[in-house]
Amino acid sequence: MPQPFSLTGGNMKYSGVGGQAVMEGVMMKNGDRYAVAVRKPDKDIEVKVVDYVSMASRSVFFRVPIIRGVVNFVESLVIGVKTLTYSASFYDDEEPEKAEKEKKEKKKERTPEQQKRADDAAMIGTVLFSLVFAIALFMMLPAFIGELIDKVIDNRIIMSAIEGVIRLGIFLGYVALISLMKDIQRVFMYHGAEHKTINCFEAGVPLTPENVKKYSRYHKRCGTRFLFIVMII
Repeated sequence: MPQPFSLTGGNMKYSGVGGQAVMEGVMMKNGDRYAVAVRKPDKDIEVKVVDYVSMASRSVFFRVPIIRGVVNFVESLVIGVKTLTYSASFYDDEEPEKAEKEKKEKKKERTPEQQKRADDAAMIGTVLFSLVFAIALFMMLPAFIGELIDKVIDNRIIMSAIEGVIRLGIFLGYVALISLMKDIQRVFMYHGAEHKTINCFEAGVPLTPENVKKYSRYHKRCGTRFLFIVMII
């Protein structure tokens, strides 16, 4: 991970570092590398650093406006699912040692190439399911409800507004519902910790627990905030 840098005047500055919360940990990405740190059940922190070559660096085509946004979105989703799956692997069984032993035994039955293909297939399946679920819940469902209301209200402007309110209501209801889960509550806590850390880093202050605690858990470039703005638009 990049080291803290000094900034004149103490103003916040864009650092190029982004990240997300995972199960009992955080993932941070900068350029062509990302790192995920997970607090294991035994309280030790496992850190994994991965070199990542983005699609944009492979072809000029993927840097074209609009296309690059779609590519970045898919890549972020893939990395997010990968790191979430990795962090959850430490908590997928009440007996961590037993789970780890079973994993090793399964890996012995497969060659490294077979294991990579299986992991890639599982990743693609998870990403596709996530996209289909999001489209069905936040786009198709509001449109379907809007069509039912359209039979009563014959005004396109009012209908568009109602459909937008329904979409926002579903989104807020979804967030409120999943926040009742203890595991998700912990992820939200680490989400705030991630924001505190990036705020500290972008202020040019050394990254120590004492310094990080002083900073806000809100961040102006939060992906969830951006998603909320997109849904309003």
